[in-house]
Amino acid sequence: MKRSIGKYLLLFIFLLNSVSGWGQLRLYTRKYLIQDFMSKPTKVVLSGSREFRASLRQEITALWTITPYEFCSQAEFNKQKDNSDCYFLHTEVNKGIVFLTLSRQGKKNDNDALKRPVTIIALPIYGEQDNSGRELIYMPAFISLIQDYAEAAFNSEIAAYRGLSAIRKRAPEGTVYYTEPAEADEAFISQYTDAASVVVVSPDGNPKSKPRYELSIGTSDYWLYRYAKH
Repeated sequence: MKRSIGKYLLLFIFLLNSVSGWGQLRLYTRKYLIQDFMSKPTKVVLSGSREFRASLRQEITALWTITPYEFCSQAEFNKQKDNSDCYFLHTEVNKGIVFLTLSRQGKKNDNDALKRPVTIIALPIYGEQDNSGRELIYMPAFISLIQDYAEAAFNSEIAAYRGLSAIRKRAPEGTVYYTEPAEADEAFISQYTDAASVVVVSPDGNPKSKPRYELSIGTSDYWLYRYAKH
């Protein structure tokens, strides 16, 4: 099945490239649109609660290596909506879900495709009405996943179109999945071996609410074993 998906994506990319040569019509692949990612700094927007800002700053400082980075405030970000000279890591809300988004800003109608807005990845991290604070526990994993996917999308056209599923890994045989929140949190904090914490992100934290996202994350390596939207 994975091979079939890959073949269809390659065919789609080939057709895009072929069509782009006809007349004035120009189409750009996702990999093309983010080709400047590694050469530009990433501005990390510190917004939200004091605890969230502190956690984001701490984990970026500890884990972010893929590009140069600097921190900025929400007010500074708001003033740079047309700035395509860097990428931003920032939060945004959609249907009650807070996403940690890595994107380039810019003007939609700019003649230069590399100065138009583009989103590399939007990772669901918590519900707008969920006050559990679990996003603080899993922040190192969230930062690692965003960085891993950005690198994969930068290097692979197929990964750029597949989204987070492009970085899923096969869980080691015998891996124990912890689904109950308290147990999952303990497994993650204690970095159990051969274990994965299941994180469900929904608008109010209820595992039955919709929309909801389910991520199974390796507790000792932050690998993504499962990812699904319901």
